Amino acid sequence: MNKILLVIQREYATRVKKPSFWILTLVVPILLAIIYAIPIMLANKPLEHANVLVVDESGLFQGQFHSGRDITYYDAGSLDYAERQLATYDTLHAIVYIPAREASIPQDAFLYYRSDAPSITVQADVNNQLQEILRNAILLDVHGITPDDYALLTSTHVRLRTQDIETGRDGFLQIKMVVGALLALLVFMGVFMFGSQVMRGVMEEKTSRVVEVIVCSVKPFQLMMGKVVGIGLVGLTQFALWVLLSGVAVTGVRIANADIFEQAASRHSVTEIATKGTDATRQYEAARYQQAQYEAGEGIDHDLQELIEGLSSINFGLLIILFLFYFVFGYLLYASLFAAAGSLVDNETDSQQFTLPMTVPLLLTILLTPAILNEPSGSLSTWLSLIPFTSPIAMLFRIPFGVPVWQIVLSTILLLATFPLCIWVAAKIYRNAILRYGQKATWRDLFRFVKTKN
Repeated sequence: MNKILLVIQREYATRVKKPSFWILTLVVPILLAIIYAIPIMLANKPLEHANVLVVDESGLFQGQFHSGRDITYYDAGSLDYAERQLATYDTLHAIVYIPAREASIPQDAFLYYRSDAPSITVQADVNNQLQEILRNAILLDVHGITPDDYALLTSTHVRLRTQDIETGRDGFLQIKMVVGALLALLVFMGVFMFGSQVMRGVMEEKTSRVVEVIVCSVKPFQLMMGKVVGIGLVGLTQFALWVLLSGVAVTGVRIANADIFEQAASRHSVTEIATKGTDATRQYEAARYQQAQYEAGEGIDHDLQELIEGLSSINFGLLIILFLFYFVFGYLLYASLFAAAGSLVDNETDSQQFTLPMTVPLLLTILLTPAILNEPSGSLSTWLSLIPFTSPIAMLFRIPFGVPVWQIVLSTILLLATFPLCIWVAAKIYRNAILRYGQKATWRDLFRFVKTKN
């Protein structure tokens, strides 16, 4: 046991001290945040104000263009006058020209500019206003519907909300879908990334003949387990740091937007409060008032509000515990197989004939993601979350939606029962193949190593 601990300490310390570990742990999340933040910042950046002249020979659009924060429209009497103005003043950017109508509805309109092409925002705004003005004119002339009536019709909609009939809580299925997919993807990437590190570490020690020195004082099984556990602890350290950084970021956001989070919490508890009887009447009325404000969109972004409510509805305590469980034991299961594959070959190219079949269950689960998310409680999703080779990913897809306790218990028992068997098989292969050089291993060799009694 002491020798395994020494190997674990060596593997862990060697990797944690590398600059690449800290770059991946600290810099990469920051870079990802910046990559996502830049488009948002650019989208919210105020645009250069544009002044546009409107020449309407059809008479249908005259005085109908509405100026906004970024664009101001001016009516011009004639195209010649507008062209002279555009050539004279640098503050003018474009001309919207609608020719006289040959039919009841204008067929074309033109956007003239001097040298610099108008921005996409200007083009989109001009096009949208042209369509809106034309539509409003047709609705009013043909059907007698005013623009205000049409706006009311289009803004009126039924909001479909998923709700658990037993608890009365909103489902927020789309948000749970994203959370489950993110956690499953983290496990998938972690198993592949750190399992590959185990395989490369085994191959490096084998090709450099360092393993010959090590096995003089450490048994092959101890060496393999120390390597698997040590690299696994590196992965847990990385995830722990990511969780810590995420927690700090979320706390900062909560402090900066405390009112939004309070309203989200109040809205989420509306149904629960309603079931508590007359003692909760005043709380219920206050919550209903906040709900009405939310539905009216008074100063609160609907998408942000729903995101906060959806995240608040998830039991993150249970989610984190199950995530760590499936990551740890899923990693142990696959990392032992990766270690066995590394002991069979002398280079990474030759290892693909063994690693690809081993990882087919994981790849298959990822390919079946749409089917799992479409029916989280379906028979396919249930079976995949019970089979030990697919459960570390499939179960995490399903956890945010709510999974029966018996399925979680059965899934964990099967995984706990399977990973020691995989470690035993991998240890037999590792012990027989680690000192084997110069020959390409085959599947026949692999089965022979497993059957060998030693």
